[in-house]
Amino acid sequence: MGKTRNAKSLGRTGLAALAIGLICSGALPSGVAMAETPLWQLGIPTFSGKKPEEQAQAGPSFHFPPPTSEIAQLPAGATGPLKQPGSIEQPGPTERSIADVQPAAYQINSGTVLSGATAAVVSPGLPMPPLPAAAQLDLPVAPAGTALPVPPAADPSTPIGQALATGAAVESAPLAEETASWYEIPWRWVTRGWKNHAELGLDGSSGNSRTLALQTGLEMKRKTERYTLGIDFDYRKATNRGLTTEDNGRLNLDYDRLFQDSKWSAFGKFGAEWDQFKAFDSRLNLNSGLGYHFIRTDDAMFATRFGAGASKEIGAPDDDWKPEAVFGAEGEYQLNRYNKMKAKVDYFPAWEDFSDYRVVSDVAWEILLDDTDNLSLKLALTDRYDSTPQGAKPNDVYYSLLLLVKF
Repeated sequence: MGKTRNAKSLGRTGLAALAIGLICSGALPSGVAMAETPLWQLGIPTFSGKKPEEQAQAGPSFHFPPPTSEIAQLPAGATGPLKQPGSIEQPGPTERSIADVQPAAYQINSGTVLSGATAAVVSPGLPMPPLPAAAQLDLPVAPAGTALPVPPAADPSTPIGQALATGAAVESAPLAEETASWYEIPWRWVTRGWKNHAELGLDGSSGNSRTLALQTGLEMKRKTERYTLGIDFDYRKATNRGLTTEDNGRLNLDYDRLFQDSKWSAFGKFGAEWDQFKAFDSRLNLNSGLGYHFIRTDDAMFATRFGAGASKEIGAPDDDWKPEAVFGAEGEYQLNRYNKMKAKVDYFPAWEDFSDYRVVSDVAWEILLDDTDNLSLKLALTDRYDSTPQGAKPNDVYYSLLLLVKF
């Protein structure tokens, strides 16, 4: 019995020695080899990094484009998985593939990569080949020393359409240029660039005498860099116990053509006057000549005029046109924001006899009443003198207190 057990032990020992010899010589297949001892049992650590749960919470960490150190390169004609340059090949599970270096979304195209060239990086569905060099682009290049043409600057007063047609540079072109129909032009001319005001004065009494006096007027003025146009209209009417004691009016048109920075100007004047208690029904006068501006600023103006013309009294015993000269002076001064002074005088002597003349004088003081500049008070004094009144008094003086409404 003891001999049998010793024989079995010797047999097992012989078989084990034979197996070890076959494995070392390579005669036994690797599948039949004995199981390897785990590395952790040999005292070799195999875990470095975060737990799988922590990695899932943190998510992948990568950036695009990847650093140059993470872009692998292959020599010409090489295939297969890419490895980091300078890395040492290690057997078994320590070998790293391109998937360990870069995320799946930024894998390097497989294939042939030229030596010395950076491999192309693509994202899923968005190929991004390397940009061509500047030398490969067919771009126009100006010869050395050639200055690029610069379009001339456009005159601010030039219409934008004309400036673009001539190739001039403009600061900015609007989306659509404002245009006006032919029937809108007169209305735009009347409502833009004008300083206008309407004036009204009313007084009366009742008792022993019943009187009512009304004065109204309209003054319009348009100033530009080239000309000044003024329109002035006044009308007065007074009654006493139902009888009209005063009924007259006048209309003046004054045009001044300025000569840029020169103090000289050319003027034209038209006047119409009617009065129920004069020896004529109406009087017309036309005059023109030259003017000289001693002062022309935003706050002050003083100018003189000299010219010639003619006048005609309609409904008078002598209703022929009479040649006459004209001498005039006009001034304005803005004392402050609330006070403004105005004065004007015109002298019309007949060329044939200077003793036959007319003088029209106006003085006014305007007082601003509110901060909106729309409401003012006007104190006015007007004197009309005619040396040949034909039976009437030669001098008519009108003084009034008027309320001005500017628009």
